Amino acid sequence: MSKVATLTSRSQITIPAEIRRRLGIGPGDKVLLYIDAGQAVLRPLGGRLTDFLEGLGREVWTAEGRANVQIGRDRGAWEDA
Repeated sequence: MSKVATLTSRSQITIPAEIRRRLGIGPGDKVLLYIDAGQAVLRPLGGRLTDFLEGLGREVWTAEGRANVQIGRDRGAWEDA
């Protein structure tokens, strides 16, 4: 589902009612906004923060050949220090 929202002169937006209903959010609720693969993503913060952060930055780890390659580099740097 997609809806159009317009930025106000103060760079604020109103989340359309249908989106709010489907996300189960309302006044006073917190949401997490982040960029993923060049797209803005909005997630409600109702549960554990780690559940909402899962997969964030996936493209970085994939570009590095998965986490094991980067971890190996980090460990090598620690041993050299």
